This record gives sequence, C-alpha cells and structure tokens, in this order.
Amino acid sequence: MRGLLFSFLIFLTFLGTAGSAADPDGVWQTEGYGYLFDVRGQEVAIYETTAISCLPSGLIPGALEQLEGEDAEARFGVTIPGFIEADMEIWPLGKDSRRFHRSDTSTFMTAHKLAALPDACRATPAATAQDTVAVFHENFKTHYPFFAEGHAGWPAPAVDAIVTDQQLFDYLTGLLMPLEDAHTALVAPSLDAMYFGAEGAGRSAPEESRKAGFEIVDGSYLRSPLAPYCRGMLGYAELVRGVGYLRVSGFTNFSEANTPDANLAAFERALDDFFDPIHGLAGLVIDLRDNAGGSDALALAMARRLTEQEYIAYSKQAYRGDEGGQAWTDETATWVQASDRESFWGPVVVLTGPNSMSAAETFLMALMDRAPEVTRIGDNTRGAFADMLPRILPNGWLFALPNERYLDSAGKSYDRLGIPPHIRVPVFSEEDLAAGRDSALDAALKVLTSDAR
Repeated sequence: MRGLLFSFLIFLTFLGTAGSAADPDGVWQTEGYGYLFDVRGQEVAIYETTAISCLPSGLIPGALEQLEGEDAEARFGVTIPGFIEADMEIWPLGKDSRRFHRSDTSTFMTAHKLAALPDACRATPAATAQDTVAVFHENFKTHYPFFAEGHAGWPAPAVDAIVTDQQLFDYLTGLLMPLEDAHTALVAPSLDAMYFGAEGAGRSAPEESRKAGFEIVDGSYLRSPLAPYCRGMLGYAELVRGVGYLRVSGFTNFSEANTPDANLAAFERALDDFFDPIHGLAGLVIDLRDNAGGSDALALAMARRLTEQEYIAYSKQAYRGDEGGQAWTDETATWVQASDRESFWGPVVVLTGPNSMSAAETFLMALMDRAPEVTRIGDNTRGAFADMLPRILPNGWLFALPNERYLDSAGKSYDRLGIPPHIRVPVFSEEDLAAGRDSALDAALKVLTSDAR
C-alpha cells in the first residue's frame, strides 16, 4: 500500500512538472509593441508584426528555461549584438494570457494566446526598397505616438527613384531627422552606417560648454577630487561638510561585463559606499546635466535608496495606433520600493538640463512623489522617456522608435517637452563659464545650506 501511494505521488509530481513545463508553450501576441512570441518547449522564435508584415525579429532569442519558486515561470535570453543583452521573462496571467518582461526595462507586455502562428509569419518577405520603406512607414504609423496632432505617420512614399542602399539610408534618415527624437535610430549593416536621434536633436547644451562647466565644478566647488565609481560613470565628492555631490553620467556600463546583473551589483556596491552613515550626509546634490540614460532598472535601484516608504514611480502605456480600437494600452504602474541597504532619506536637489534624457528622466519621475520633496534645479530635461522599441526591416536593417508614454501620479506625460525644474537656471551659460561659476550649484547650496558661495 505504501509503495502504491509513493508511486501515485511520483505520478502526480510528474504531471505537475509536465503541465508547468508546457504552460508557456504557444503563440503569444502582445498588446501594442508588435511582437509575436512562438514558444515550443525550449525553442523560442520572435516575430515583429504590422498590418502589412510579419518578420523574424532582430531580437535574437536563446533557449527557454523553466523557473521554480520565482514570480516569473520561465525566461530566455534576448540579444541584439552590440545593443541589447538581457533576459525576457514570462509571467503568468491566466490560462490564455501572459506578461513578457525584458529585464533591462521596466516594461511588462501583456500577451494573449493565438490558435496558431499566422501564415504571414511563415512566408519569405520581399525585401525591395519599396517593401522596406512600406514596413518602416507602417511601424511608425502603428507605434509612434509623437507625430504632430492630426497626423499619423508620413505621406505615402515616393520611392521609385531609390536604387542604392545609400539612397535608401538617406531617405529614411531624412524622415527621422525632423522628428528630433532622441529615441529614434537606424542601423544599416550593408553600409556600416548608423543614425541616432540623440546625436541629431537640436535642444542640447554644447559638449564644450558641458566640459568647461564640469571643470569649474571640479576645480572650484568640490572639497576633494571627484572619486570615480562604476568605471567612471559615477563620481562622488563633498561640496561642503555634510552635503554630498553625486555626478551620474549614465545608467549603463557600470561593469566590465555590462550585463544587467553585473551592472546592478556594481551600482549597489557604490550606493552602499555613498550612503554609509560614516559620511554624515545631511544633504545631497545629484547632477544629471550630462546623462544620456541607460537602464530604467538601475535608475529605480537608485530611487529605492532615497525613500523609506513605497510609492508609484510612474505608470506606462504603449501606443497601439489602429490596433485594438483604442490608442493606448492599459496603464501599468512601476513602484519605488524602499531598499533594506544603506539609504539616504534627507533633502535632495537634482540638477537637470536638456542633456538629461531617457533613464535620467525616468529616475527624476521616480522621485516626484518622494517625501521630502526633491528640488529640481536647471532647465527642462530632453523629453525622451520611452524605451527604444527595436524593429527590423525586410532588408535586414534595424531601427528603433519610442512607443510608450510615462505618466506621473496626476496622469501627466512629459514626453517631448521634458520635466521642468522648480528653480530655472541656465545650464552652463556663457556668462557663468566666463565668470567661473555654476549658478545651478549655487542655487542648490542655497536650498541645502545657509552657506552658498
């Protein structure tokens, strides 16, 4: 009897294991984002869809791994060599729905199960210049939310004169440049050519002005040389006794491996040092005036060290274009949860400007509902929040576009316009540079102490 019972328990265990292993299997279509995930055991295929196309994604999947004892039920690696290296997690959401989460973002994509892979995904795509332009246009029509009001995409293309790859590249970048959107990009391997919107955006403090401004900070405001952390992406020093100065040049490349886990581990160690009580920190200035962004996950890790209570950092929505009969997906909230490691809960000032973008801006949003309130000094941020949605074209070229909006607790988006400061001060103005001063730091010291320079 005992042997029969043991065999029965083994049988039930096998059924449970087999059932959970099969759970993620199927074809999953996302709401917004334009992805199809075809999961078959350990094998995963990713497709990018529009109303006129279904292409194997440039996001290359690895083998699926089942997870036990975690919120996610499975994960697989995803890469675009030189650009993306992360995990895609699959989270349960009912029998015929799942959430897909790329680990280097705060995005959770809701997906629903299809009966089968669409026939269009099995066909060999045509890759003429005309087909390539049509797919490019359709992706922007479907996913790009920031065209001028009343416009959804560009006029029908006239591409009969496009013969060479160079002519095609010039045509597509000619569409992107007027957008002045830091989160657009085009990569043409056949030409060894790239375009990044962050380089072409017009509202930016000149690089030479930023360099000269930071030389003034380093030489005239800091009590000691800036101590580098995380491969020089962070620097820390004191402004006056008890007031720390933390320069964050980006939320990426914190480690030699430059993987999400390695970057987070290096960042957490640096934050432990910054916020060690031995420093007697009474006030903190965080300088984001030359921060091109990076990982929202790292930005949230820093926000967690600055609060003792949980609150919503922001909510996200993906643009759906004509898909689904509504313009945006449902809001998904991202939370700031207090860390159990060394933290700082006192007064904070953040310095911002047009070169504060992407994850620097989502970090700033994550501080909006912090208590006590964070004071923002400087100029508007760039207004480029959304993750760059990677896409592929029929000819094998890659491009990216933003397809989301971030909302504060009042439901307001700061895309394109940027987050405004509480105290507006020019960023490294010619007058300040000539006088050897930093008006933003002067204002920050005035907020935090009674001993402004």
